[in-house]
Amino acid sequence: MSAIGIAYSSQAGVNHNILVDTFTGAEVARTYDASTFYERGVSGTQVIQGRAGRQKFIWAISAVVSDAEAEAIDDLFKAWDLDRSSGIAAACGITDDTLFASVTTNAIFSTPPSYIRMGPHHYSVAFGLTEV
Repeated sequence: MSAIGIAYSSQAGVNHNILVDTFTGAEVARTYDASTFYERGVSGTQVIQGRAGRQKFIWAISAVVSDAEAEAIDDLFKAWDLDRSSGIAAACGITDDTLFASVTTNAIFSTPPSYIRMGPHHYSVAFGLTEV
């Protein structure tokens, strides 16, 4: 199954767990954060700049979910955002089984969820996550 699981335990003691497995398009949600740059110096030497570690993953998730799943995503985001705004180093646990080997890591919301009503009991939800 191709799915992304997101979990967060808030400082209020509430555990949030969601599974996204009904994506709106054929594209894979996981890609790399392009944070490495290549250039040539004045003398012609090659210069590679970027973080010392590997490039991190980013997720652009767009899925069709039930109204209960949309509310669960919204509750998870609000709990994470409340903790983040309180100065807590908040990160969600991610398990991604959408591409090649499974990835388990931590991420933050880099784009808050947005919702479009698709019918009386379904929404299209879109949000972004960045690995930390």
